[in-house]
Amino acid sequence: MRWLAIAWLLAAPLAHAEQAENQLTPWTSGPPAGEWSAPWRLADIPKLKPSARSLVTQDGRQVLHIQADAAAGGLLHPLDLPGDQPWQLSWQWRTERKLDQARFATREGDDYAARVYVLLDYPLDTLSFVTRQKLRLARTFFDPDLPAATLSYVWDNRQAPGSHARSAYTETVEMRVLRGPEAPLGQWLTEDRDLRADAIAAFGSAPRRILGVVFAADSDNTGERAESYFAKPQLRMQPHP
Repeated sequence: MRWLAIAWLLAAPLAHAEQAENQLTPWTSGPPAGEWSAPWRLADIPKLKPSARSLVTQDGRQVLHIQADAAAGGLLHPLDLPGDQPWQLSWQWRTERKLDQARFATREGDDYAARVYVLLDYPLDTLSFVTRQKLRLARTFFDPDLPAATLSYVWDNRQAPGSHARSAYTETVEMRVLRGPEAPLGQWLTEDRDLRADAIAAFGSAPRRILGVVFAADSDNTGERAESYFAKPQLRMQPHP
């Protein structure tokens, strides 16, 4: 997925999340006729075929279903939370097929059957000079709210869990493999991430703000077909020991 296309992630104004226990609104807490509850919204990439996103019932609950047929896109929940707090992001996901041609952290193979973005804000003076200049240009020409850094948790077809690398498109996106080639298909798996710890490990310090979370799948580079599901997205403050 082309990095500059991340500008689509924050095209709408940020939502000021209420200080509820779970900072992510359930998919379907809004009107019954709605596809999903505000502030959840589609995150599409200009000039790319969008993934098909829908809510379906599985095991008695509403889950997010994403089908990417040579396509890319996700579902975004904007946030505006202090990044120095111990936020814990958890979710469940499953994928029905692997992407044979995908290659981790390469431009030509930058596709993932399932991925979760966490959008972060850092002061510009914490970034390298080259990165600052690139980010300023991107914000000028694409989107003034483009995040300064992004954690990208991925379900990869080749790399083992724990593998990580910068995106082939930019050093401001840290790719982290949570599930690899040995992960079972068609089975729900649970993830639980310490966002502050992951951000410090990736970028050297805690972010200033957490700007949003995106659940996505993409196959636009390889032209393959991905099909994945997401459930139980939760973002909570970790309890004090």
